[in-house]
Amino acid sequence: MSKILVVGNSLAVVKAIEDIRRDDQQSEIALFCTEGVLPYDRLSLPSLVAGTIKESHTHSITESFFKEHRVEVIAKEKLLRISLKRKYLTTENKTQIDYDKLFIADLGSVTDLPVKGHQKKGVFDCFLLSSVKGLIKYLPFTDTVFVMVTNMQGFNTACALHALGKEVNIITSENKLLPSYIDDETSALLKQIVENQGIRVILENTIEEILGDSDIKAVRLQSGKVIAAQMVVADMLPLDWRLITEETGFEKIGDDYFEMGLPLKPTHFGFKAVEGFCVGMTKLPESGREYLKFDGPQNIYKKIFAQGDVLVGAVLFNAPSHEKEILKTITERVSIEGQEEALIGG
Repeated sequence: MSKILVVGNSLAVVKAIEDIRRDDQQSEIALFCTEGVLPYDRLSLPSLVAGTIKESHTHSITESFFKEHRVEVIAKEKLLRISLKRKYLTTENKTQIDYDKLFIADLGSVTDLPVKGHQKKGVFDCFLLSSVKGLIKYLPFTDTVFVMVTNMQGFNTACALHALGKEVNIITSENKLLPSYIDDETSALLKQIVENQGIRVILENTIEEILGDSDIKAVRLQSGKVIAAQMVVADMLPLDWRLITEETGFEKIGDDYFEMGLPLKPTHFGFKAVEGFCVGMTKLPESGREYLKFDGPQNIYKKIFAQGDVLVGAVLFNAPSHEKEILKTITERVSIEGQEEALIGG
């Protein structure tokens, strides 16, 4: 009987276990939780920052799931290294876990922020629960935050910090806000809305150096400008693969959020800065059509995307009453021919 070892802490490992058990009822499965807790929903971490949920709410998968799928859960050990050649994982307590096949989602650690002064207190990522918990503990010592935004997780973390009354600066090397997720028109409006709410958005710039003694006092930007700050948050540090002794010999599990491409899953974003929702295609698909409705005084923005006679995606700002209908229309793939304008009206 073979032994399959799954390594990681995101909900991607849950999907992997389900897929394995669907095709294989005989093999032993062990899950090594790289952060010392059961797998959790990383998408919920900004809500944890905002204080709208408790930590227990990030753990949507209970122990009963692993019992049902006959999975041995190892959650109290810290990973030391993985030898792909010899097919075993070693913990810091010298425990050796052998396997025949290995699946890895993450290793519970990320690389250091590639910025001078990254070792100072007040530097966090918003990818790992452990880092986010440290961020939350540091909030009482923080007035001004810089969030390096490349994805929706970083944007939501910035909005969560703003909702807590922090002075928030979003900084990105891109010339638009969230260009991988939304089109230029939507991005420009999103930037305008959050800036009107008091969040500063700095485009086409990066943090060159974090200044201060042991704590952060300010950041120096690539442009040369120095701005006071007490916290820096990065949203997409690369996973640290140095704990693996060889480069090949395992199957990497794609993360549900950070590595997913279009079409997007239903996603809420913005907290109090903008009540945003997107689903499906969020840019004009090839040979597709788009329809737009905008109420400037209310900052209500609705853009939907159609292909053929079906709805394939939508982006909404401050229009929660339309989410349910649009999601149902996309899911059921009903014809919207002749109903496009009505769908975003009202």
